Amino acid sequence: MKRGKCKLCHALADLRDSHYLPKSGYKKMRASDLKNPNPVVLSGGKAKQSSLQVRDYKFCGACEERFNKGGEAWILNKIPQNYGEPFWLHTLLNSKTPTVNGDDLLFSQAGIPEVDIAKLVYFALSIFWRGTRRWSAVEGGQPPKLNLGRQEKAIRAFLLGRGKLPKDVVVTVAVWPYKKVYPMAMMPRADAGTGYRSYWFYFFGFIFLLALGRKIPAQQRRTCSYHSPEKFLTLSLGLGSLVKETISTELLSLDRSKIESMFKEIQAIRSKTSSKE
Repeated sequence: MKRGKCKLCHALADLRDSHYLPKSGYKKMRASDLKNPNPVVLSGGKAKQSSLQVRDYKFCGACEERFNKGGEAWILNKIPQNYGEPFWLHTLLNSKTPTVNGDDLLFSQAGIPEVDIAKLVYFALSIFWRGTRRWSAVEGGQPPKLNLGRQEKAIRAFLLGRGKLPKDVVVTVAVWPYKKVYPMAMMPRADAGTGYRSYWFYFFGFIFLLALGRKIPAQQRRTCSYHSPEKFLTLSLGLGSLVKETISTELLSLDRSKIESMFKEIQAIRSKTSSKE
């Protein structure tokens, strides 16, 4: 630990070795029996397999636990473990009747009590907000710093349990719409060309979108996972296609067939290990 000012609560405390993305998420992206057991990470604009994680002394123990209880523990317990295995959330949603919104399907919190939308919203905002800090570089690549503008203070207050999100902060929690879920995570990045501040990231079958400002389209506000009365969960082929295309583009520096082979190898190793237990 290291003595300093916690970036979230601003208390002078012993700072933990904090991770931008949850530490347990990295563990789920690797398998020790692989020739190269390390997860795929984006560094310096290129994808590579690396054991290094984006981390630094940022938060005190109380705030780390706040992040954990707020949403990390829930989502880490719910994400798929292996490439190609059925995603429980797909199975659940297939049994529900959604609201059709153009090409999107919307599921209200009341109709899917098995999904804790509040924890998913908190998790999303905790990651987006962490992106406003400067993190140490990993293998020559440094995560881009997010600019949340005047809404940054309101989001920080929300994470601390000291206030609600203002109307010009819109959070969309979406489900990966394809059968095979990539067991990987992507750090937040800007969604250019929207006319307002917008960021998104992918995390093991979930897509999180953050929109900020007064120019957010009314329809996007209506389906916000936080502000809408229904607390919607979205399944969007359009958003899924955007993320899938981005993943494919950023993994061009690695052979895609090798990546799929790596995911399948991890699945085979874990299945073999489970059968021995």
